[in-house]
Amino acid sequence: MRFRRFCRDRKGAVAMITALSLLVLVGFTAGAVDFGHAYLKARQLQGIADLAAMAAAGHLDRAVAAANATARENDWGGPITAQVVTGTYQPLATLAPSARFVAGAAPADAAQVTLEGEAPLYFASVLLGRSGLTIRRSATAARAELVSFSIGSRLLQIKGGIANALLSALTGSTVNLSAMDYNNLAGAQVDLFRFSDALKTRLDLKAASFNQTLAAKMTGGDVLNAIADVLRSDGARDAARAMGDIANAANSQPVALNHLLDLGPYGDQDFINPSHGSGVSVGALDLAAAVLTLAQGGHQVSFDVAANVPGLTKITATLAIGERPANSPWIAITSKDDVIVRTAQARLWLKAEILPQGSALSGIASITVPVLIELASAEAKLSALTCGAAPEDDHVTLSVQPSIGQAALASLNSSDLSDFERALNLRDFTLINTALLQVSGFAQAKLGGVNWQSVDFDAAEIASGTTKTVRTDDLAQGLFSTLLGKLSLRVKLLGLGIGLGQNAVTAAMSNTLQAVAAPLDDTINGLTGLAGVSLGEADVRVNGIRCQNVALVR
Repeated sequence: MRFRRFCRDRKGAVAMITALSLLVLVGFTAGAVDFGHAYLKARQLQGIADLAAMAAAGHLDRAVAAANATARENDWGGPITAQVVTGTYQPLATLAPSARFVAGAAPADAAQVTLEGEAPLYFASVLLGRSGLTIRRSATAARAELVSFSIGSRLLQIKGGIANALLSALTGSTVNLSAMDYNNLAGAQVDLFRFSDALKTRLDLKAASFNQTLAAKMTGGDVLNAIADVLRSDGARDAARAMGDIANAANSQPVALNHLLDLGPYGDQDFINPSHGSGVSVGALDLAAAVLTLAQGGHQVSFDVAANVPGLTKITATLAIGERPANSPWIAITSKDDVIVRTAQARLWLKAEILPQGSALSGIASITVPVLIELASAEAKLSALTCGAAPEDDHVTLSVQPSIGQAALASLNSSDLSDFERALNLRDFTLINTALLQVSGFAQAKLGGVNWQSVDFDAAEIASGTTKTVRTDDLAQGLFSTLLGKLSLRVKLLGLGIGLGQNAVTAAMSNTLQAVAAPLDDTINGLTGLAGVSLGEADVRVNGIRCQNVALVR
């Protein structure tokens, strides 16, 4: 009876259930505390692994020591073992993240660090029969070594009148800047990533990547104004004003900027860390000229160049801009962070009117000499980058292939200049055609193939922006001077002109042409400098270098 009453009595049931569940509750509480602590320790170990990987990638020559030192310096609270592997990292979207790091590959530009430690257990040690929980965490960091450089920049030597004539023709309007304006522009640098951001703002693009920005619809004026925006934000007010003047003169012709710039692995991003050395810089005037010549691709422009040189009365120029090989961009960044710069092929045809010298040519108003410069593409690429222990130990080697092609004193059909698929038909040209005499001539200088040439820059040369010239062996002096050495003159005396004497006419012609050789070479260098590079030559300089910068990649 008492037993039945006891079974029916429900008093104290909660206490009994609590007592029976207490062991489970204590177990869960112990597990929550211990495993929560283990999670925090895992986060801490991951942070240490991240730092160790960055230290190892920043000092690949002593990666193991750098990683171990970083692990020791962080307060983990117990022993840590580190495994360090160096290799290469390729940030290609076509590769799975786990396949982008290749252990042991050379030259090494990345490091993978795996750390292992033990998180202590307190309450759960009774249940698991162990005093700690082993934790392993990995991180991969890659060095972001980048060199930016330019090819074909001879713009600091250019005369304002020459540049005004060419840019006026390219913009379809009037450009009237001073030589100081051009010097300011030639000395100013534009970071391509910040330029893309400025262009994005100009075009009112929202959340666009660099590739989407470069592929957007825009005009030459939009691009040039974006360059001016970057210069203005950098405090280069005079250069920004000059660039704005060029932008105002530019027409509304569409520009396919993605045909000019290829940002490679950075293209799908919409932001680049603006820390020192993180970008790729180019000359402001180089970029503007490249944009304007891109708009003229497949076309030709004609303009007069104010000579203002004794012995020259007039120079008329016709410039045709072709495509780069395989439509390759002007500047391309590869998956290995190499930067490749290419110039476009171009043809420049000058007609120089020269005042004759000597009594044998008296009575003749002027002599017209046609000069053809046919430029193939020039190219420069990074060959080697050495990041020293200190900035003064940095070193860059470029591989450069100068522009080759041909130059001639010859007559041709100007309509053929823009047809780059067909060889030009060069003919004898007439210097003088009067009742007294006829003088004709022809000269041609073809440059043969050229091997890649290495150009070294030390830290001091990089800091000062030193420009170095790479030349072929075919052209030992000025272009026009070289052609004069190859010029074959034919003199035909007519009627009363028989008394002149062929030797006297030939000597007078030679003196006349030699007198204008130097100023004509300056004019040619100025025009080809804006269009690309000079025949058989390439000017290169290193604009900036990024060393020891590392980033976590996985």
